[in-house]
Amino acid sequence: MSILKDSRRNFIKIFGGLGAGILTGFNVKGSNVLSDSAENNPSTPSRRLGANYMGDFSAPKLEKVRCAFIGVGSRGYGHAEQIAEIEGTEVVAISDLYQDLANKAADICKEKGKGKRHQNIALYHGTDDGWKKMLNDHRPDAVFVVTPWEVHAPMAVEAMKQGAHAFVEVPLALTLEEMWEIVDVSESTGRHCMMMENVNYGREEMIYLNMCRQGVLGELLHGEASYIHELRSQMEDVERGTGSWRTYHYAKRNGNLYPTHGLGPVAQYMNLARGEDNFARMVSFSSPAKGRKLYAAKHFDQGHQWNQLDYQGGDINTSI
Repeated sequence: MSILKDSRRNFIKIFGGLGAGILTGFNVKGSNVLSDSAENNPSTPSRRLGANYMGDFSAPKLEKVRCAFIGVGSRGYGHAEQIAEIEGTEVVAISDLYQDLANKAADICKEKGKGKRHQNIALYHGTDDGWKKMLNDHRPDAVFVVTPWEVHAPMAVEAMKQGAHAFVEVPLALTLEEMWEIVDVSESTGRHCMMMENVNYGREEMIYLNMCRQGVLGELLHGEASYIHELRSQMEDVERGTGSWRTYHYAKRNGNLYPTHGLGPVAQYMNLARGEDNFARMVSFSSPAKGRKLYAAKHFDQGHQWNQLDYQGGDINTSI
């Protein structure tokens, strides 16, 4: 990292396709979102006395990592299955609103444990706050948050306060206030909070990151990122599932709500937010919101809830 730090110390804070607002998927009015300190931007609070940067913090090694999961629907189930395969892990508890999903995730973890691990998994389901009881009862070492976006930050904060490292699905939070609370709690508890942006860790992305860190590509001066994915079929999830809650975000919020598949690797290549360059300003433009309205009209009855929404989220967004 030192090579990158030396080579880009005077870099102009990044401006092409990158911005603090789009990183976490919240709406921002005006151009000054984040800056170097609270002195030149009131959006950035003064750091707490004695606050410790967590980017290079190494937690004490654990011989066995006791894991718990909040939310085991489609992605949460996959995370539980993959974590259960890793030696040195022990899945101790699972929380989900739905009993069948909790049971299904527990079953696959037990299967992966082959009779030696993950055999005594406590299940919490049926209530909105079952996850809190789970944290209090078991005090896991690591908690995986795979839930609707609006509860990501509160769950991560509570997990760290209960002594766990938090691993959170995209996006990490929805507001600047939530982001700074996560930073403050991470620093005060000495617990990591990681947004699980999977594309950062693809083989090609890791190869390119290694080349950047070794200076093979020279000084990086400009970055562009994109992510195009047709997701309207999620609207078929009406009663439960991703579409049952994500559709409302696209209806009431306009902006780049889910940018980190493209942005994450570029941010790593440029070593952003690690003590030197950072996101400073953003201007965001969206095309008209046509796609979901047309999809709802074509696939659902006129009186269906999806046809009652006033969709605000543009089909294509460009942020600079």
